[in-house]
Amino acid sequence: MIDLPNLNTILPEFFLFISGILLLVYGAFSNNKNFSNINILTIISIFICIISISFVPDNSSIANSAFVNSLFTNSIKTFILLLTFLAVYVSSNYLNKNQLNVFEYPVLLLFSVLGMLVMVSSNDLIFLYISIELQSLALYVLVALRRGSIKGSEASLKYFILGSIASAVILYGSSMVYSVVGSTNYQIIKEFSDQSYDNLILSLGLVLIISGIAFKLSAAPFHMWTPDVYEGAPSSVTTILVTLPKLAALVVLVNLLTNPFINQVETWVPIIIIISILSMAIGSISAIKQDNLKRLFAFSTIANIGYVMIGLVCVNDEGIKASFLYMFIYTLATLGVFSFIMILRREDRQLAAISDIAGISKSKPLLAVAITILMLSLAGIPPFGGFFGKLFIFTAAIESGYLYLAISGVIFSVISAFYYLKIIKAMYLDESSEDLNYNLDKKQFFIIVFMAFLMLIFVLYADSLIFFINYIYN
Repeated sequence: MIDLPNLNTILPEFFLFISGILLLVYGAFSNNKNFSNINILTIISIFICIISISFVPDNSSIANSAFVNSLFTNSIKTFILLLTFLAVYVSSNYLNKNQLNVFEYPVLLLFSVLGMLVMVSSNDLIFLYISIELQSLALYVLVALRRGSIKGSEASLKYFILGSIASAVILYGSSMVYSVVGSTNYQIIKEFSDQSYDNLILSLGLVLIISGIAFKLSAAPFHMWTPDVYEGAPSSVTTILVTLPKLAALVVLVNLLTNPFINQVETWVPIIIIISILSMAIGSISAIKQDNLKRLFAFSTIANIGYVMIGLVCVNDEGIKASFLYMFIYTLATLGVFSFIMILRREDRQLAAISDIAGISKSKPLLAVAITILMLSLAGIPPFGGFFGKLFIFTAAIESGYLYLAISGVIFSVISAFYYLKIIKAMYLDESSEDLNYNLDKKQFFIIVFMAFLMLIFVLYADSLIFFINYIYN
């Protein structure tokens, strides 16, 4: 039986689980007309879950330290839940217009987020695997939410098959680690590696685990699924895929590399370097020829994960904090971008091509300005948020002796600026062949402008944000 102190340790996860079950029961005995009620209840559940994090002790654990909390994990969970709230808030109108307002959507989202919260606190390979599966299974179903869509079904099947293989690779790697250590607990693995850091089986297990997590991050060369899944999934689901799982997977990877496998630096640093360069190269170059916005930003995601990986290669606090800073900026900017993609609708058609936004600056000037700011931020152009994120990562790389990685990052940033500027060009210089009549949803418009505002004022509060990341990480 769980006593009160232990219940406090898992309070957000426990409440999210109960909320998901209750919403599932409520939805099963209601009709789709009550979707708005379920949506409101979902938002309330998320807010209560955020509040419950304040009752979680910073240094607490359960199940023989298989699940641990700290100020860092609690802060990451809060950010994930805030992003979840924004995703639910911004997608309600899109779901209604596309007949996707089914009660399963918020329920599956809650269970997926539950998996992410457990991933963040996992201190054991078994806990990690179970939480990854909980997150992934819910996302597989969400991708196929648009019934009757051939692209959606194809994307879901591809995501499911490749995701299952990635999960199997993680599990097999974990079993190899267990075969030599005799435990899946991070602390015990670290104690073993302190004595046997050059163990071949342990290193092979680590390589497999990194490969599986790289798939979840959409990092090259494990990125093959990303463009098709992002394009085939409903835009509201793509908004989730491109933000929440990436942050959770980054936390998992950092926890693994800096805790149980810190002594295997010679094994994992070359792997992360290869993943970083391949991700930046494939993502930046492949995005140039894309005309579909969702596919373009799928490759943009791959490239951005490559920049994040540079910080991990540094194997120090400065590099890791720079990676998290960049990930925070990236998720906020991307949330604004996909809120924009959800707006793109003419008559009864959902749009996603670059040509569909031609001339939008003439009919929606403020919207065009906001999207321009987001594009410039993602391109890493000063004085917007993305520039400082890349600056800190490249600086950390240079100080750690990886000048060639920083130079590679700058080169691919210049290449990636081409397709971001192509979007700006379409909005301001191209002429639309059809009458532009976008029905702006106030929620989506607010999120787009708000995210652009955050990218714009980042220069004023950069020191405060860096101080906060230093505080929670240290």
